[in-house]
This record gives sequence, C-alpha cells and structure tokens, in this order.
Amino acid sequence: MRHAVAAVGWSSSTEHVLSDVERDRERHLHDIDAEVGEIVSRDSGGEVPSPRTRPFFVRYPLGAMRRVAASPLGPFARKVMRRIERERWRVGHRLARPRSTDRELLGIEVAALPADAVAGNALLESARTSHIALLRPGSELTGSGLRAIRRALDQEPGIELLFGDSRLPHGVRYRAPAFSPIRLREEDTLGPVVVVAVDALRARGGFRPHADDAHALDIALRATPSAVRRLREVIGVGRPIERPIGAEAEAAAAVVRAHLEELGIAATVTTDAGYRWVEYPVVGEPLVSILIPTRGSSGEVAGTNRTFVVEAVRDIRDRTTWRNVEIVVVADDATPQSVIDELVEVAGDRLVLVRWSESFNFSAKMNRGAAVARGDYLLMLNDDVDVVTPDWIERMLGLAQQHGIGMVGAMLYFEDGAVQHLGHLYQGGGAGHVAFGVTPGALAPIAALAVTREVSGVTAACALLPADVVEEVGGFSPLFPGNYNDVDLSLKVRSSGRTIVCTGAARLYHFESRTREATVLPSEFAALARRWKSMIQHDEYSRELER
Repeated sequence: MRHAVAAVGWSSSTEHVLSDVERDRERHLHDIDAEVGEIVSRDSGGEVPSPRTRPFFVRYPLGAMRRVAASPLGPFARKVMRRIERERWRVGHRLARPRSTDRELLGIEVAALPADAVAGNALLESARTSHIALLRPGSELTGSGLRAIRRALDQEPGIELLFGDSRLPHGVRYRAPAFSPIRLREEDTLGPVVVVAVDALRARGGFRPHADDAHALDIALRATPSAVRRLREVIGVGRPIERPIGAEAEAAAAVVRAHLEELGIAATVTTDAGYRWVEYPVVGEPLVSILIPTRGSSGEVAGTNRTFVVEAVRDIRDRTTWRNVEIVVVADDATPQSVIDELVEVAGDRLVLVRWSESFNFSAKMNRGAAVARGDYLLMLNDDVDVVTPDWIERMLGLAQQHGIGMVGAMLYFEDGAVQHLGHLYQGGGAGHVAFGVTPGALAPIAALAVTREVSGVTAACALLPADVVEEVGGFSPLFPGNYNDVDLSLKVRSSGRTIVCTGAARLYHFESRTREATVLPSEFAALARRWKSMIQHDEYSRELER
C-alpha cells in the first residue's frame, strides 16, 4: 500500500516523507510562480480601489443612473430609471435608423440571413462589397452599429466574422460574450446581426446545403478564430436568439457534428427540448490525481453530522465511475487520528497522505500535493463536496483533453440546491461566480446555463488541469493563502494562451465556508491588483449576465 503523512499522533504506517525530487518540484512551482508574477505585474499591474458591489444599471447621461443606484431610493428608483433610459434609447433609435444612402456611403451591404444555401450563394455571387451584414428574421441594424462596423473594418480589413451587442425592441441590452467556438457548439451567442467577409466565405465553400436553417452557426464555426471580432457596441435590434426546436434543432446539431468531424474530434451531439449537448469521450486511461486539502473538519449537512473529507473520499470510491485515480490528501497535523484511520480504511491503496505542519496556506498545501502527485491530470477538490453526477470526472477529463483547453470547472450547488458556481465572473477589480444563487425552482435558467461555456476562471473547489500546465504556470501562488488563489491560477492559465471552460454536465454539492471563515486579507487583494489589474475589470466571457 502507498500511504503518506507524518503527523503528530499518527501511526508510522501512514508516514511518508517527501523525497528530494518531490521537494524540488515544490520549490520549482514557487520559483515559476514568482517569475510569472513579475511578468504579468509588469504587463498589466497597478493598484486599483477596493472591490465593491457594482450596481446593475443601464448607461444614463451624466452618470445619473450611477448616482441613483448608490442612493437610498432603492430598487424602485433603479427600475424607473431603467424604463426612462430604455424609452429614451428606443425613440433615439427610431430617429437614427440607417437609410439605404447610409449603407451605400459606408460600403456595407445589408441582407436578411438566407434560409437556404441556394439563396445564400446567390447573395454571395451578387455581392459588390467586401462584407455583408446578415440580419436574422425580425432584426434590424442600428445607425450607430453601422458606423461602428465600418470603423472596425477600416481598422482590420481581414476580419472574417463580426458581431456585437444588441437590444430587444423595448430597449433591454444583450451584452455578447467573447467569441468561443466550444460554447457555440452548444449555444448560439452571436446576436441578431452577423457581419461576414464575402471572399473568406466564398473560399470556404459558401453557404452549405446541410446547414439550411443554421447558416449563421455554420459560418461562425468555420471562421478562423483569430479573424473574428466582437464589438462592445449595440449594432442590432431584435429578439434574443431562441433555442431551435424540431427541424432547426436538427440542422444546428448536424452543423456541429460536421464541424467536429472536420476537426477530427470524436464527440457525441444530442438535442433535447431545444438544448444542444456535446459530450467529449475520454481518450485512453490517464491517471487523475485528486488533490484534497483538509484538517479533518466535521459539520452538519441535512441534519446529519459528517466528517467532510471522509465522505468526499467515500463518494469518490462509491459513486464516481472513473476508476483510474489516486487520492492525495494534504492534511494538517491537527487532523484527528480517527479521521486518518477512516481515510485509510475507505480509500485503501489509492490514498496518498501528505503532511502539512506549517501555518494555514491553501496555495502552499495544494502545491505540496501537486509535487507528490503522479497523475497525468490534477483535480483540485475541496474536502466539503458531494458527488451529484457519477461521470463528473469523465465529463471534465474529456474537455481537458481538447486542444487549447488548460483548465476545466464544474457546476457546484449549495446545500439547498441553489447554484454556487458555474465559472468565475470578473468585474470592477473583484471576482464573483456565474449563476450564483440561481434557485432549484428556476429549471429553465439552470438548463440554459448548464451548457459548456468558456469562462474567465473557475474555483479551486473543483478544477481539473493537465499536470504539465500546473508545472508550466507555477501552480498556486503562496501570495494568496486563503482567497483569490484560484483567480490567480486561472489568469496564469489564460495568460499562457489556453482557454478555461466550465461544464454543467459535471455537478457536485459544495458546502462552502463550513470548514473555514472566508476573510480576504488586504495583502491578497493588493497582490491580485498588482498582478491582474487590467484582466479583472471587465469580464469577456459572461457579459450577457450583466444588467
């Protein structure tokens, strides 16, 4: 059996002293983190004010909405101001709608999105401009949007695909998230107006017959990601993109299947009630090292007292279908002997117990576990979790094996079933969670949010990374002993050129803050600001959730 931890009062049979190689690996992570920190601080650093809750508001002249949001007038005043602003925008848009002469002067051809390939290719054949703005049914282009498109094309003539923000007819704004092919495979986020490059589309075969009723999706998935641009300005007005049903749903699924086949990705595409799901099977039998920090805490869940780490490991043993795992538990000296005995009994020879005798530092504890781990992939996991979907590791692992993905997160629930996490949301110098607090009764929102989405980051309560990525970015930074360690790790992964995704197909309960007090140290926030000022002001991947 392989067991590890030397701790006060623990039996010698569980003792494992870190080897020189493992200690060198731990020091290496610290050195790499320091080097990365110097680089990103130089590129994007600077002090920012303390984070505060940002009020939801629609832009209003002279900052009036901001002042009202901060006043004691409360939600009623904010609602009234939003209505005034939407009406002001609606009237202004009607007065400033683009005319045909505007389009001619600006050199933008505007057309309805063709329903079939024959009409689409006829449109391409007759095009006399470099780009065409395609409008979905019931949508229109705004005057300011037309000019914004022209400016963008003048600055970058090589743009193949362009989209942007939009508004509903009564004025509510949809903030388009950044272009993300992996999310587009399950959900169309492009908005009512899509601008395409004529020559690029012709070179790729034009409109394809199998994509009838889903041409915008097909064009977007074939575009070169580096040649796609998203505008933060409102360029169109129209209803939100509704989830396709019936023939349209099958057409969209066929487009995604063809896209995956062209890329050589073996994946299963299914549809259900307008929702589209892509499952990426695991290639091979990689070893997954599950890293769990603990001090053996206990608490009450659903009226029953439980030792968190023991029940988490029991769930991995009994309810998790992926079997090729090792469980690396990094335990404080204060962990009771009875908890150690239970862990050894429950996990058997899959267990690796690692000693932690120093002061609390989540980041340093996780790095020690990473230094000991033998797996091809490292799964960071809090000790206060419960498994909901037995195939959660397979779901995350299949995504982690996709090209360019450096980190994968899961959907986490609070004890009462409300959503706690579906990715990080960075705004105004602070970090929050996507879908935080969505309640169990809100079935449609939960289903809509459960698509595999690209995100700014994910929580370390459940995060899967390739082992070589952890080593490359230096693991967790000891500068963040209790908070923001996962934000820092996520941003280091993204800065390496890799993407981060979160999937609603992998689900767990997370009994957050039951094992410690979540107090942010001033030094942690200062370090976050120093390293990542420019990257934590505006979220790129979940803008549609802003209000």
